[in-house]
Amino acid sequence: MTAKLETVADARPSILPTRPESHQRPTAEGLASWLSQIDVAVIEVDGDGRIIRMNAAAERLTGWSLAETRGAAVDEVVRVVTPDRGGDVDDDGEREEISGSSLLPELFGAAPTGGDDRRHQTALIARRDGELISIRHTAGMMPARGGEGAASPQRVLLFREVTAAEEAAQSVRSDSLTHLLDRRSIIERIDVALQDCRTSGATYALCYIDLDSFRLVNATCGHEAGDDLLQWVATRVNEVVGPNDAAGRIGGDEFALLLAGRGEREAERIAKELQLALLEFRFGWAEKTFSIGASIGLVVIGPQFERAADVLSAADYACRVAKENGRGRLQVYLDDDKMAASRRSMQWVASLQRHLSEGRLRLYAQGIYRLSMLDDSPNSVEGRSVRKPGAHFEVLVRQVDEDGRAVSPVGIIHAAEQSGLMHVIDRYVVRQALRMIGALPPAALRRLDTCSINLSGVSLLREGLLDFLVEQLHRAQVPPSKICFEITETAALANLGEVLWFMQEIGAMGCRFAIDDFGSGHASYGYLESLPVDYVKIDGMFIRDLADNSLHRAIVESVQRIGATLGIKTVAEQVENELISNMLRDMGIHYGQGWHFARPRPLLDLCNELREGI
Repeated sequence: MTAKLETVADARPSILPTRPESHQRPTAEGLASWLSQIDVAVIEVDGDGRIIRMNAAAERLTGWSLAETRGAAVDEVVRVVTPDRGGDVDDDGEREEISGSSLLPELFGAAPTGGDDRRHQTALIARRDGELISIRHTAGMMPARGGEGAASPQRVLLFREVTAAEEAAQSVRSDSLTHLLDRRSIIERIDVALQDCRTSGATYALCYIDLDSFRLVNATCGHEAGDDLLQWVATRVNEVVGPNDAAGRIGGDEFALLLAGRGEREAERIAKELQLALLEFRFGWAEKTFSIGASIGLVVIGPQFERAADVLSAADYACRVAKENGRGRLQVYLDDDKMAASRRSMQWVASLQRHLSEGRLRLYAQGIYRLSMLDDSPNSVEGRSVRKPGAHFEVLVRQVDEDGRAVSPVGIIHAAEQSGLMHVIDRYVVRQALRMIGALPPAALRRLDTCSINLSGVSLLREGLLDFLVEQLHRAQVPPSKICFEITETAALANLGEVLWFMQEIGAMGCRFAIDDFGSGHASYGYLESLPVDYVKIDGMFIRDLADNSLHRAIVESVQRIGATLGIKTVAEQVENELISNMLRDMGIHYGQGWHFARPRPLLDLCNELREGI
């Protein structure tokens, strides 16, 4: 059932400007003259949907001229595209789109899919140059030329570009995917709540909800599955909303719940109820099942907040703290010293991520020397780490400051440890070190005896470490026997079972292992018997004052004897002078490392010397 042109024109608040009032039915020629002058695109088509004519506005909006399009299918000129559900963007930041929608059903009387109102539909079309514009359109019937009944009437499509103001007004109403309030609407509700708090002392609380597994679902099953999950979560959120509350989707996988008349305890109960519902749910898609959880930040709205943006920022921050504390947690925002300390820690995390992205963490290396070969010969120390086959070194990290100088990474390392991101640095070091060593020609690689790389306790417990190391070794084509992974005594003792399994698995490939900072834990040496360890590195605290501290000498001697019994080589750390070096050699310690032999230097320089064979 097609609307007549008068009916279409009656919808002029949406499409057409006012035309002159007349008690006479307009002629086709009169309408054509009037439509040619208005700023609304008009395209006439025949019974097959092919273009008969188009006005200047249609030429401007589509980018095509009448001369080029006469006789062409209207769908080839007005190319409708439909954004991916939820309006996602791809990895390059471009809108994902699917073409193939048609305006012909509307022109020939059928309601478009997904709606029954043909009077003022909206659509996204692609201009000739590929630019996407939003239009508001309708369809009607053009009276036959030469009077009614003289010929079949022509169908007409009318459309105009949607203004930015109209788009903004539309977007304020709700999120198109979940039908919850959108971010702007939630902020407006928070503003109202703030005013109510100030004037009447009313109580409000805001929950900031961030899904923990959404990206995994999206990456594994695609956007359609992700959208389905978001709609399910929206339903769960709506179930806890009271008549005076408000729920909205404020980001890709982030939701907000504004609770009216609820204090901290009641708001916390509701948040935990929602959290439990999400945790117990199993999302199934294409024979895959996912556990869905959420981290929630909760803030009680009070006079300390000046703007809605401040409230939302506080709830967002509390949510991030919850996520950093292990995901699936609830964090109440507290404006105290503890929260401030947590804020500083998160600033360090941001700094770490910035350092990695900007390449401001550099790899250095420090040589490890065989003490039995250090005698009175001219080249006993100078350049021993690379000047002949058997080079052995430990990879270290240095932070590059704003002036381009390499400085100690103590602050960044501490932040990474406190925030649980130490594995990020570990993997960065492994990836970069293996890449640089793998680039060495065969002759240079033969000059390398051992490259030691540190692994933290956090990395050892992180799922996927073994697969990551195997992949990196394979990619770099570095013989596993050239690589030694160093694990601190503290980490080994705290995770003995996991460390044993890891050493057995990666050791089967040929990699070697060292226990670092040995002796710092003051533990029994018995555990060494159960681990397939190649080296024990004696903590520098026992080495620095070896000449003056008889207890430390006894400890070092006992470590040497235990190592000899178990077939484990010993390395003394922080060797600072020749006297201590000689004492260690006389005790039977195999290797020494410290400034007495060489200071750390860029790993790239060391690799270049290996390459040059000097």
